[in-house]
Amino acid sequence: MRINRYFLLGIVLLLLLGSFLAIGVMSSRRAMLDLIREQARSLLSVVASTQENLIFAEARLEDEFIDKLIGVCDYIDVRPMPVDIENIRRSFGFNSIVIFDAGSMQRIQSAGVPIQIPDRIFTQSDPISFEYFDFGNKKLMRFVYVVAKRIYQIEVPADEIQGFRTEFGINKIINIISMNPMVEYLVLQDREGILFATPSVQTLSRIDDDPLLMQVIENRIETSRIEKFNEQKILELARPFVVEDELVGIFRIGISLDNYNHHVRRTEGQLIILFAILFCAGFVLFLLFMNYQSYINIKELFDRTLGAVEDGVLLVNRKGIINGVNKMFCSLSGYDESMLIGKQYDSVLINDPFDFHKVQGEGRKVADEKSLFGRELQYATYPLPDKSQKIIGTITILHDISRIREFEKEREEAERLVFLGNLVANFAHEIKNPLNGLSIAVQRLIREFTNEDEEYKRITRSLKKEIDALNKIVNDFLVLARPRMREKASFRISAALGKVKESVEHQLREYSIALDLSIEDDAQLIGNADDFQRALLNILLNAIDAVATVEDRPREISMLLKKSNQGAVLAIADNGVGMDADEKQRIFSQYFTTKKSGTGLGLYIAQKIIKDHGGMIKIESEKNHGTKFAITFEKA
Repeated sequence: MRINRYFLLGIVLLLLLGSFLAIGVMSSRRAMLDLIREQARSLLSVVASTQENLIFAEARLEDEFIDKLIGVCDYIDVRPMPVDIENIRRSFGFNSIVIFDAGSMQRIQSAGVPIQIPDRIFTQSDPISFEYFDFGNKKLMRFVYVVAKRIYQIEVPADEIQGFRTEFGINKIINIISMNPMVEYLVLQDREGILFATPSVQTLSRIDDDPLLMQVIENRIETSRIEKFNEQKILELARPFVVEDELVGIFRIGISLDNYNHHVRRTEGQLIILFAILFCAGFVLFLLFMNYQSYINIKELFDRTLGAVEDGVLLVNRKGIINGVNKMFCSLSGYDESMLIGKQYDSVLINDPFDFHKVQGEGRKVADEKSLFGRELQYATYPLPDKSQKIIGTITILHDISRIREFEKEREEAERLVFLGNLVANFAHEIKNPLNGLSIAVQRLIREFTNEDEEYKRITRSLKKEIDALNKIVNDFLVLARPRMREKASFRISAALGKVKESVEHQLREYSIALDLSIEDDAQLIGNADDFQRALLNILLNAIDAVATVEDRPREISMLLKKSNQGAVLAIADNGVGMDADEKQRIFSQYFTTKKSGTGLGLYIAQKIIKDHGGMIKIESEKNHGTKFAITFEKA
């Protein structure tokens, strides 16, 4: 009787323990699935917020680009024809500009060679239109602007927008997320098909063929399910992607259940061992173990998944306690995780920088940009509702836009420099015209109105020298203001040397300088021949100045062009006054000169032009023993 009683008691206890075991297993599975579902929901929130911000940022960049093109067209439109649009095209780096008469559709003026002129530009109803197209390996934009009497078409490189998409586009985020071993796929699709997806996706069900996805579209709700993908079960979460109340498509993310299955198998094994060893205390230990194991898995899943996202994530519960951050948030804020987790939000983050209280009270998303933690941050704070739509906390997504703002500042600075360059160029051209007139007049005085009076000769020579000095200053500033070389062609170095030698014949005769030009092996360069000649002329004029004051030896300059192991070497040497170590170190610096009337730009400009042509300058000099410039060009 007692045995039966104990047996029955044991059976009851075993049944109770088995029941609790079964309940624990089911609870663990449910908790793990809920955890994976929450992880997928958080990840989709990050991606959706990032994509929404990128859409607005790209649209703003595109609007600024279009405004610049409209400004150019308006500038041309208010001026009488013909307009020097070739200069405008080069200044702004356009591929082509074409102007048509709106009535007769005849071409009025053009600059550059347009890749295509579509017929639809003559019939479009909107005054402004643009489209992107590929030409070779470049991304271009075709912009059309219709005014009352004219139609403008501009073809321009879309490097800024393409660079923005490459640097900050959604594909970069997708590639980062695809590296997470728990994410099987991430897809944005509409009823037409897939808009973008991780590389692992080959085929996926269409929205119209899937009743569950149709329900997401029609009711704009979030749903989840367990599906098969690549012969294994995954948890799929589907959520509508809405931008400014317009449905863009559906985000679908598939999370691997390998960790879930591994967790379940491991937990069941542990519980069976506990069941066999611990009969009475096993139930309590089982619950403690399950709770502890669930906590570890939740933390691991949070750290591994959101830790791979490049945006900062902050979770705050309804009591204002911080209960989750990822590594990126710690990196952006400068706080250690131990300084945040479990702390009161208001005590750590003063003055509610992420609008937690506003979102908690109003139950709607708040997005803004602020300067925080020494960075420019763009953030969005979302309410986190439970199943009964009660707000149980918030999630804040931070995106560092400091580089974007720096990019915008650099672009504005570049535009300012272009404007200043054009201003300097125009000013220099205005000075150059009367200088040319003065130079011609002085040359005629010297050549045609001969006079034996020494004072007359001294004054005319001084006038010519000062006019030449002014002309050199103007030329230096013109070269400095000129934009980076755009048009390139093949030319021979020997031809450039010949023209440079002709340019200095009168200086050589005036100072009794012997110039030895030796071309052992000719070579070709790809670039701008005029710019290259300007660089050589600056170096040669510097050599002439160096030997002009030599009195104790013949005045000599040599120019030697020959082949080398690297390609070609051009050596320009003189036996002039030479330089000391300090002068040699600063010779290519802007505004450094040892001449009373020099600008300090000649050799700086020469070095810049040589570098643009793929060359490199080395200098050898010794005080009172001359100077040698060795210019090396690599093989083409």
